[in-house]
Amino acid sequence: MATASNYLEVTHEIKLDHDNVRDLFERYKQTTDLKQKALIANTLIREMAVHGDAEEVSVYNDYGALGLGDTASHNKEEHADIKKLVYDADATRLTKAEYDSILERAVTAFLTHAKEEEDEQHPLIRQKVTPEDNDRIARAFLKARTLVPTRPHPWAPQTGGIAQKAAGMQGAFHDKVVETVEGRQFVDLKYQHPAQF
Repeated sequence: MATASNYLEVTHEIKLDHDNVRDLFERYKQTTDLKQKALIANTLIREMAVHGDAEEVSVYNDYGALGLGDTASHNKEEHADIKKLVYDADATRLTKAEYDSILERAVTAFLTHAKEEEDEQHPLIRQKVTPEDNDRIARAFLKARTLVPTRPHPWAPQTGGIAQKAAGMQGAFHDKVVETVEGRQFVDLKYQHPAQF
């Protein structure tokens, strides 16, 4: 059980994901090595996919109690659009001339949404939740990150409920198989969530 001294803060954990995407995209733009670009692109796609689904099956479920029910619906709509763009990047070969612009569209949509969350929603969450609830939501988000698919599935349920969780578990297993068969590799993330939560 968490004590006041080790409470987690959900907006901090969410922003870590946002900051990792920002950092990865800067790294992607700065390298000219094709193998390194592929590793960074794989990691960007994974992080954007995991983040969106994890928010939907955890954090957004608490938005209604915070008076942010309409905001959760708006966020899910934006996530659906982002997932389609991330899927396009995942389905396009890195060697295609248009790959950089396809990936940039996905990252730009993700970061535009992230900034909206950070500027408009996170201050409200910090204001409205108790430290105990904040910790509970943060831990639910971190747990969800370990259970959701690691690749985009834009046609899967976006409800945040049991249907999305069930589809997510199946998708996560499928993604693990695909990544293993493809030999997909990733780069390390600059920002880390707590190892134990």
